[in-house]
Amino acid sequence: MKILVLTVCLLLVVALVTAGNSTVNGFFTGLIFSPLQRAASEFTGSASGVIKPPEDVQKLEEENSRLREENRRLNTRLVEYYDLKKENEELYKFYNIKKENGDFALLPSTVIARDPNENFYGFVLDKGSKDGVSKNDPVVTENGLVGYVSEVNLKSCKVTAMISPDARVGALDKKTENQGIITGTPEYCEKNIAVMKNISAQHQMEKGDIVVTSGYGGLYPKNVKIGTVLSLGYDYTGMPIVLVEPFEDVRTITSAAIVTSFSGKGEIEEYSRPAQESRR
Repeated sequence: MKILVLTVCLLLVVALVTAGNSTVNGFFTGLIFSPLQRAASEFTGSASGVIKPPEDVQKLEEENSRLREENRRLNTRLVEYYDLKKENEELYKFYNIKKENGDFALLPSTVIARDPNENFYGFVLDKGSKDGVSKNDPVVTENGLVGYVSEVNLKSCKVTAMISPDARVGALDKKTENQGIITGTPEYCEKNIAVMKNISAQHQMEKGDIVVTSGYGGLYPKNVKIGTVLSLGYDYTGMPIVLVEPFEDVRTITSAAIVTSFSGKGEIEEYSRPAQESRR
């Protein structure tokens, strides 16, 4: 009986499957294939969130291009800002000089070169004849005189430093009004020290006195700061000399202003030579 029942059930199942019964097919399909279909569907949905359609990729490329262009414009503006900031800082340096000397025409400039063969710390500025620069124009910083224009090109000029032996600057002690000539020597140039010569043997100058330009000769304006008296002595001929420490170190400056015009420029004034008078 049991064998008969099992046989009948088995035949019934085979018949149903053979006949394509949807219930049995659905049962086996749901049991085996549905989980696989769900897994495939989830994977497809996840992939569609990562892989953008062509139109989205194009939008991203356009956005990146726009951002790159904007970044380029911002960098350009930043460079312009730094240039303006530097220019304003340079102009502010000479504000006090201009305030104290309303007759000065100042031309702010940048040091663009130094000659390695130059033994007395001359340098080249980025202004030339097209900017109104002339030979012998004084050159100053916010701290005082540094030299004069010795050569002029169209777009640049060479400056001879005040501590060079080629320099000749009429100067006086602000306190005692003793006069002399500021120049340089190979001995003291390396130390950024100038030498004041042609002074009276009876001068009253002392260490710490302030030395300024006298204005004699018409090459330099009056009362431009030069430096302070460092020490007093005599040269090899027995004539008095004064060592002057400039307010500005010409060996390291990166910018300066050229005085293209000032009151009394080119006017030659008679200059007494007290050193010669003392010999008599």
